[in-house]
Amino acid sequence: MKSLNQAREAISPVISTLIIVATVFAMFAIVFSWATPTLTLTQSSAALWYGGQEEAARERLTVEMVYFNQTSHTIDLYVRNVGAIDVKIVAVYVNGSDVTSRVTPTLANGYRIPAQAPGAQSVAKLSINQSWVKGETYYVKVVTARGGWASATAVA
Repeated sequence: MKSLNQAREAISPVISTLIIVATVFAMFAIVFSWATPTLTLTQSSAALWYGGQEEAARERLTVEMVYFNQTSHTIDLYVRNVGAIDVKIVAVYVNGSDVTSRVTPTLANGYRIPAQAPGAQSVAKLSINQSWVKGETYYVKVVTARGGWASATAVA
């Protein structure tokens, strides 16, 4: 009489290989269905970020003149858009302090300076209700909605 261990036969190597291959394909299908939306989301986020960076690289802004107005006691900035796309000014700083709320015209929703036909440029005057002292040096910085900026240093 055969013992219990001797009566069992092993699974054929072909069948065992097929079971392993089927298990690997099933695991691949699960991982693939989980990873596809994640990769798609990452790619679309990257495209959005790089698209914004491309626009920011196309915007060019310069502070042409800083004028200390003795009559109105304001600092007047003349800002020119020399880039290929419209810019939207959202913040102004004087010596590192945010003076956006004291700028005329108001920057509450941003102030748009359009890009014009090739070769043409657009300029805007921003008046800052800021006291200043004659002979002092002032550092002004204008910031756009895309993160671009232009700065100038002037002596009152």
